[in-house]
Amino acid sequence: MSTLRALVLYWSGGGNTRLVAEALARGLESQGAEVRLLSLAEAEAEEADPEAYHLVCLGSPSYHFGVAAPVRRYLEDLQQRGRALGYPQFGSPAGPRRWGVAFVTYGGPHTGIEEATPAGDFIAQALRHLGRQVRGIWYTVGAFHGDPDREHNLLGWLGDIRGRPNEHDLGVIESNARGLAYVLQHELDAADQP
Repeated sequence: MSTLRALVLYWSGGGNTRLVAEALARGLESQGAEVRLLSLAEAEAEEADPEAYHLVCLGSPSYHFGVAAPVRRYLEDLQQRGRALGYPQFGSPAGPRRWGVAFVTYGGPHTGIEEATPAGDFIAQALRHLGRQVRGIWYTVGAFHGDPDREHNLLGWLGDIRGRPNEHDLGVIESNARGLAYVLQHELDAADQP
C-alpha cells in the first residue's frame, strides 16, 4: 500500500499564510500522510521536486487581486519544468495520483473574498496545467500586519479582522486537510488493489 506523500509550499509576507500552511500540514499528518512543509525559498534552495509527491499544496497571500510575486515566479518556473515533462496537455487531464490544493490568505477590506479569488484561481489553474486534479481552493482571512488598529483591519467588509487567522480559522483548514488526506489515502489504497 502506498502512503500519501504531500508537499505543502507557501510564501508568507507577514506570517498569515505560514500559519495556514502549518495547519494544513498538521491535518494531513494526522491521517498518516508523509508531509514536507517548505517555504518557497526553502523549496527553491533544496530544489524540492513537486513531481515526487501525490499532493502539492501551494499557498500565497492575495496582493492586489493576485498572488505574491515570488509565487508567480515559482509557478512560471514550474511551468517551464512542466513543459519538459509534457505539460500542459490538451484538455489538461489529471495524471493518476496527482492532486493539488491552492490556499490563499486575504484581508478583503474593499470587496471581501472577491479580492482573493483571482489568486486562488491562478494557483489552481497552474496546478491543473501541470496535470494535477485540484481538490480544493481554500481561503482564509488574515489581518494586515503592522499597526493592529489600521483601518484595513477594522473597517472593511469583513469587520474586525485583528488576530486572524485565529484558532477557529486554522481549525477549519486543519479539518479540511484531515478530510482530504482521508479521501486521498483511500483513493491510493483502491488503486493499489489488484
